[in-house]
Amino acid sequence: MKILLSIKPKYSEKIFSGEKKYEFRKQIPKEKIEKVYVYESNPTQHIVGWFTVKKILTGTPQAIWEKCSQHGGIGHGNFFAYCADKTTIHALEIDEYVRFETPIDPYETCPDYRPPQNYAYLDDCGANEEKRYRKTAHVRRRLR
Repeated sequence: MKILLSIKPKYSEKIFSGEKKYEFRKQIPKEKIEKVYVYESNPTQHIVGWFTVKKILTGTPQAIWEKCSQHGGIGHGNFFAYCADKTTIHALEIDEYVRFETPIDPYETCPDYRPPQNYAYLDDCGANEEKRYRKTAHVRRRLR
């Protein structure tokens, strides 16, 4: 399954630089995630790339922080503020990632586009645009 996540520019930059190896989420789909497209929120407001998920860790905020904090790309205070009302949090471990040389404007692809609050399934709008960018995008695999 392909999904779309809204991610703040400061965090998407860390994903595509290789610094951020985990994306934290309060909710995830029940089905296996094949690819995550990144919608960079305000001010960019474009789909800027994608990443694949190696595995998903689930646990208490404290347990996830202990396992993922060094490569989470977020500070302690911001992480626990994000998790404040949750007893369970998910960490998507990022595997391969691609940043598009030319970001996709989702409003051109889907005129009634609305950025997802948690996640959105992405089979109709936007995912097919990847073919346009395959020749110019660079794939990176995490070195472990």
